[in-house]
Amino acid sequence: MDKWKDELKKAFDAPNPMKKRAFLRSIDYPKMSIYSFLYSQIGYIHKWVWGISALFFFVSVLGSVFVPDNAVWLISGLTPLLALTIISESGRSERYKMFELEMATRFSLRSVTFARLTIISIMNYLLLLVILLITLFINISIPLTSSLYIVTPFLLSAYTGLIIVRKFRGQEGLFICVGVSVGISIFLFISHNIIPQIYQEQYFSLWLIAALLLLLGNIRQYNAIIKQTEELIWNLL
Repeated sequence: MDKWKDELKKAFDAPNPMKKRAFLRSIDYPKMSIYSFLYSQIGYIHKWVWGISALFFFVSVLGSVFVPDNAVWLISGLTPLLALTIISESGRSERYKMFELEMATRFSLRSVTFARLTIISIMNYLLLLVILLITLFINISIPLTSSLYIVTPFLLSAYTGLIIVRKFRGQEGLFICVGVSVGISIFLFISHNIIPQIYQEQYFSLWLIAALLLLLGNIRQYNAIIKQTEELIWNLL
C-alpha cells in the first residue's frame, strides 16, 4: 500500500516552476513599507478600543490629581479593563466570522493580526508609562516600585485573556475574558486593604519576577495566536 502511495505521489507531483522569481519581479503591484502597513492598520482598529484607552487615561489622571494617596490602587484596578483592548482585537476576525474573507485580501490574516496586536500593545504600554510618570510627578512620595503594581495586573489580565480567546472562540471567549478582567479588577481594588502585606518592600523581587514571567507569557501567547491563524488557513485549504 505504501508503495502505491509513493507511486501516486510521484505521478501527480507538480513540476518545479521555471523562472519563478523573474515572473514575480515582472508583476507590477504597489509596494508598502512595514511602517506604512502598520499606519494603515490603525484606522481599522475598532473605535471603542480608542475610547476605552482615552477613558482610562482621563480617569487615571483625575485620580492622580484628586485622590493622590489612592491613585496607584485606582490605576492598578483599571489596568485589567485596559487589557481587554488587546484581547478583543486578537479574536475580532473570527468573532465576526470574517476570517475567511480577510484571508483572501491583499495582506494575510497573520500579518493583519500581528500588526494590530503590535499597535495596541505599544499604545497600551506607552499609555501606562505616561500615566505612571504623571502620577509620580503629581505625588512624589509614591515609590517607583508602584510601577510593578500597575504593570503586573495588566500583564496578568492580558495573559489570561489571550489564553481564553485561543481556547474559547467567538462571543463566548470574549464574555469569559470580561468576567476574568472584572474579577481581577475587583480583587485589586480591595486587596490593598485586605492583604496589604503583599505590597511591602520585601516582596518587590517577587513582583518583579512575576512581571517578567507574565511578559514572556504574553509574548508566547502572541506567537501562539499568530500560529493559530496559520492553522486556520491550512484548515480551509
